[in-house]
Amino acid sequence: MPTIPSIDARPHAVKKFYFLEYFYVLLESVQTYSSQERVFAHFLTLKQAHQLGLSKYKKLTADDPASPVRMQRYKYTFQQVVNEAVECKLVKVVGASFSLTDYGERALAIYNREGTVRFNEFLCQLMESKYQAFRYILEVCYAANPEKCGLLVFPIYSAYRLGIERSSIKTSADLIGYLNQLKCRLEQDISKHLGKRKSLDKKNEELIDRLIEVGLLSDNYPEPFDATKYNVILKRVRDFWLRYFLRDLYNYQFSLSSFDIWAYRGKQIGILHITEFYPDPSFNGRIVYPLSLIKDSTNSKHFREIFAYSDNLQLYLHQLSWEDKEDREEFVRSLHYAYLDVRQSVRSYFVNLSNVRERVCYNLKIPEFMFDELLSYAYHERLKIRISLESDKLPEETSAMYLKRAPVMINGKYHNIIAIDLA
Repeated sequence: MPTIPSIDARPHAVKKFYFLEYFYVLLESVQTYSSQERVFAHFLTLKQAHQLGLSKYKKLTADDPASPVRMQRYKYTFQQVVNEAVECKLVKVVGASFSLTDYGERALAIYNREGTVRFNEFLCQLMESKYQAFRYILEVCYAANPEKCGLLVFPIYSAYRLGIERSSIKTSADLIGYLNQLKCRLEQDISKHLGKRKSLDKKNEELIDRLIEVGLLSDNYPEPFDATKYNVILKRVRDFWLRYFLRDLYNYQFSLSSFDIWAYRGKQIGILHITEFYPDPSFNGRIVYPLSLIKDSTNSKHFREIFAYSDNLQLYLHQLSWEDKEDREEFVRSLHYAYLDVRQSVRSYFVNLSNVRERVCYNLKIPEFMFDELLSYAYHERLKIRISLESDKLPEETSAMYLKRAPVMINGKYHNIIAIDLA
C-alpha cells in the first residue's frame, strides 16, 4: 500500500456534517442581526425556508413544533457552524455579539451575485487553507486505486441482498452463515473493483469474536437467535467492514465520520462524488470517486484551478463546457448511451433520470450540478437526439422526510424521468 504524503491534514477538526448552505444561512443572519439570540432565531427561520435538515440528504417536509430535544440539536448545529465560521474568519464573535468579517461579506456577495457553486468554491478555499482535508482524501483515493482513477467502494449487503431470507435466521449458526457469505462477497468486490486478492478469514473471525464478546451473538451456535438484536448486529457488522475498508484497505487514518463529512462536502463543491447508487447492479453499497486532481500544473482545458498549496501543488476541478463542441458532443453521446443502458434494464420508454445521471457523472467524472446544467442546455437545443422530461412523482408528493437523490430542475420545474429518441 503506497503511503500518503505527510501533510498537515485535519479532517477531524469538523465534528458534524451540515450542508454548506448553512454557512450562507449564518452569514445572512449575522448581516441582519448582531445579538446571538436574534442571530439564532433568524438562522432557524432561514434553515426552514431553505429546507435544510441534519441529514446528508435534502429535506422535504416541514419540521414539527420544536421539542426541547430538537431545539438542543438545532443549537448544537448552530454552534458548530459558528465555530467553523469563526475559524475560517467569516464571522467575528465578541461575547454575545456577532459581526461579519471582510471574508464573510465577500462570501455573502458571491452567493447573492454568482450563486451556490461559486459560493461553495470560495468556502472550499477557506476550508482547505485550514484543514487540507480535500487534498488528503484525494491522495487517499488515488493511492488506493490508481488503476480506476481513485474509485473507492464500500460494500453493504444485508442478508436479503445475498439471497438469505430474514425469517431463515433463527440461530447463531444461521447468522454466522450470513457473515461467512458476506465475507466471500466482500472478497469478490475487492478483487473486481480494486484489483486485489484479499483473504478476509481472520477479519471475519475477529468480527464474530467481537459480537460474542458484547453479547450480541452466542458461542453456542445451535442456540436460538435473539431476533430483537438483529438490527443492532447488522449495524455493527456494517460499521466493522466500512472501517476495515477505509482504514486497512485505503489507509485513511482518521474516523469514518470525518471521511463522510468531507466526502459529502466534496460532493457539494464538485471535488469528488459519493453515492449509494453505483451503476453496476451487482454491487450494493457506497462508492466514492474523485472529480478533481492535485498537480503542480496541467495543460488540459478540462481542469480549472481553485486552490494553490504552499508546496506549489494546485487543486484542479474537472469541468465540461457546453460552449465547447467536443464537450457538448461527448455529453450528448454519454447521455444517450446511459439512457439506453437504463432502458434496457427496465424495458420502459421513460426511465429514472437519477439513474441516467449517475451513469453520466461516473463516465464523464462530472458533479451532479454540472450534469443538471448541461442537460438543461441539451433539452433546449436542436440536437441529434430529442429529449423528453417528465415528473413521475414530485418530491413533495412523497411521504419521505428526506430525498436521497434530488430531481433535476429545468424551467423552474422538477423532472425525474427521461425519454430520448433520435431526432
